Amino acid sequence: MAARTLSNTMETILTVIALSYWPIPGVVYLGERKEWLKEYRLALLFASIACIIRPTNALIWLYMGCQLLSSKGKRGIIALNATLICSVVLIINVFIDTMSYTNDWIQVFKAPVFTPYFFFKVNVVNGISEFYGVHQWHWYLSQGLPVILTTMLPFMLFGLYCIYNKPNVYNRMKPLLSMSLWILFIYSLLPHKEFRFIYPIVPILLIPVSYGLYQIQSSTWRKRAYIFLVFTQLPLGLYLSFWHQRGVVDVMIWLRKESQQNKVQSVGVLMPCHSTPWNSILHSPNMTNTWFLTCNPPLADDHLDEADEFYQDPSHFLRSHIDNRMQQTSHLVLFDNLLPILNQDLEYYGYQECQRFFNSHFHDDKRRRGDVVVLCRQLK
Repeated sequence: MAARTLSNTMETILTVIALSYWPIPGVVYLGERKEWLKEYRLALLFASIACIIRPTNALIWLYMGCQLLSSKGKRGIIALNATLICSVVLIINVFIDTMSYTNDWIQVFKAPVFTPYFFFKVNVVNGISEFYGVHQWHWYLSQGLPVILTTMLPFMLFGLYCIYNKPNVYNRMKPLLSMSLWILFIYSLLPHKEFRFIYPIVPILLIPVSYGLYQIQSSTWRKRAYIFLVFTQLPLGLYLSFWHQRGVVDVMIWLRKESQQNKVQSVGVLMPCHSTPWNSILHSPNMTNTWFLTCNPPLADDHLDEADEFYQDPSHFLRSHIDNRMQQTSHLVLFDNLLPILNQDLEYYGYQECQRFFNSHFHDDKRRRGDVVVLCRQLK
């Protein structure tokens, strides 16, 4: 239902697994245990897969690799294994991507498809990502981490203070903490920022949280801290998982069930793009036509996507741009804050409210506030 977030979640899982096998300087001493090389190879495998899923993950392993090479000994073995394993994974990735895009394995040798290159070219070189939002340099520090960590943030800061004042602990944590700072620094240089981009370092930042709790000397205050976290994190997690923005999912489930009973012929979504799931839920052979407002990457500097153009003047957009679509659509989905604006237009097309779903009590995007409303009409 949210492919981009799911890819970041998988990236985070693979990163944590790879780090658990990685010979971190100051923690794992090369040659001290014979199995370090086997674990290092496993780490390289999981790290390579993480980079294939999210090419930006390479920033983590570029730092960790340079850090490992700068430590004493085994540089030749470290570099050779990294080259071999990463090359094999990349070759497999090129083969799979080329087959997926061309359906011809011969193209692997003629015109191979290397998606990480296109990812870098489109998002970084061409700056397409800026089209989806530009943020200030301090966004990850002032908003990203506070929102992700919420009530754990003060315990993380206290834990970092305790770690810094204990040399033995600091020396063991330094490689991971410095890598986290590296990631925050590099990502802060990029104009477009999202919470999900820093998911891979969140498990690392939870280590100072737990250490900060452990360092609370008074058992009474430590117990109070545990209670505080439980009674803030648990309700917040439950609310965000089961209630907040559930309407955009519930409406798709309802439409699918209705279509299975031949009550829905076509669906149009008048919402900011990516507001609802799509084919992951709304897959029914009974629907002859489905559409939504798009936000395709810009082809020119003055490009305005369909969703933004709609919200500039919703009424004019319906009549001048998608009148034919509206005439052929039996069910229309939108947020109820559009109803007062489009009331006359919806009556003109013959739509009436037939279902409503709670979506959220609050939202940072005013276009997405309110309930999700389904409007129905009989097609002629």
